[in-house]
Amino acid sequence: MSGIQQYTPQLTDNDPQGFLLGDNIIGDFNTTTNNGSGYGAYSAAEKNQTYFAYFSSVGSTTPEIIDQTAYFVKYLIDAQGNVVAPQPNSIDILNMLQNFETGRVVNVTSLEGTTLFTTLLGTKQITGVGRIQPILITETGVERTDYITTMSFSAGPGGVGLDSAYNYAFSATKVASAYISNQSFATLDFGSVSSNSGSNYNNSTYIYTFPNDTTSQGTQVTFRTKLRVTSAFSGPNQNGRSNYIKIQIQRSTDGGSNYSPLELTDGNYTKLRYFTDGSTADVVAQTKPLNFNTGDKIRVQYSVDSSGVANQLRILAADNGASTLFTNTQTYIANNFITSPFWSIGTYTTASNDFTVITASLGLTGLNQNQYLQVTPTASLAFNFSDITLPFTPEPGDFIRFEYDPSNVHTIYENMTTTGGNLALKVVPPVPSGSILDHFCIYRVNPNAGNQIILNIAKPSGSTSTNLTGFIKPQYMSKELEDNFTTIIQKLAAEGII
Repeated sequence: MSGIQQYTPQLTDNDPQGFLLGDNIIGDFNTTTNNGSGYGAYSAAEKNQTYFAYFSSVGSTTPEIIDQTAYFVKYLIDAQGNVVAPQPNSIDILNMLQNFETGRVVNVTSLEGTTLFTTLLGTKQITGVGRIQPILITETGVERTDYITTMSFSAGPGGVGLDSAYNYAFSATKVASAYISNQSFATLDFGSVSSNSGSNYNNSTYIYTFPNDTTSQGTQVTFRTKLRVTSAFSGPNQNGRSNYIKIQIQRSTDGGSNYSPLELTDGNYTKLRYFTDGSTADVVAQTKPLNFNTGDKIRVQYSVDSSGVANQLRILAADNGASTLFTNTQTYIANNFITSPFWSIGTYTTASNDFTVITASLGLTGLNQNQYLQVTPTASLAFNFSDITLPFTPEPGDFIRFEYDPSNVHTIYENMTTTGGNLALKVVPPVPSGSILDHFCIYRVNPNAGNQIILNIAKPSGSTSTNLTGFIKPQYMSKELEDNFTTIIQKLAAEGII
């Protein structure tokens, strides 16, 4: 079997373009052998077509498809003059796809006398059939630098959380109980790890290190520590000491050279707890949900005001049945967002030059797996993009364009997953070297969402008091349809149908 098979017997929401490989009701148009299409020894793409289309208006496809025009099909008409309005997931849609295949030539005529739309008439080439639906957009203008670097998302179907993004979770406990007397801050030794996704917590240095930017995952992280502390002080101010313990959860942004305390949920940066004779209490410190950057380091430190007074404050640990721990949780932002970079090239290598594999970031991968819906950027709406109504689930047959460049448009040929779990898209033709991958849009041409035939001509600017109406004729109509064309038009006009 050769070539790409384009049409399957039934179009579904999961395969609106019939792109997925399977039984092909019109045959393989790159061969001339009889492969079950029912049209003999010739490919169905070469057969004479038995329908023409009546369109009731036209519209520009820019900016989704640059400088082309959508002709809104109202009716398909056969050689006997039978009229049908194509409905989603019907044989009529298949008839429209068969008679007006992408890449084929058509002739556009009109009964209108206006000169504004003259360029839209005559011989044109089909570039798509269906309604254009944007899926993911960063583009905001025509220049290479006109794009956003942060994308926001709302919950997808079923409102699932972004639980396929990176998992930062860990939990560590202190093994042995110990008396403490450090007046200067010292790191607490949480040496027993019960969970450590990604191995980001080091149970020798007692430091957690972030492997990536949390904003790229659409998430924020909270750190929490709990110490079970018991006191043997005989009074609140024994030996001139105020008998307290201080706890800080500290962050380093320079690789561990310097640390500073994080803000806690109570608005303070230090948890302070006083003790009296014989009292035991849990001292809990928890940060607010925060964003962290790649390489940020987190640790817990303490100090006490009991220097010179031995065996007065003791941290109880697992050997005393106490839960003294250091852990974190992550929360998904109500309006999830991720920041660039969104794509990379080079995860896969190939000796062939006929395709490129682009790999999605971890954050974009998580949004894809949970079918999140991008919130259409305000600047993209101002640039006349349509509102995004489809979740981020790119499919074979969808298109991705970079840099608002009509020569940098690629068809998604295959969805893949890298060994690291990232979404990857195999696209054809290959992406030119040096393309700005973060300046892109992904869109779908869905015949089940709208009866439109897209032709390779820009719609003129301006407007008239009436819509352009007319007919789209396949280049190779059947003899019967060609012979009856004028009579059919006259009959339908007389009946007020057109």
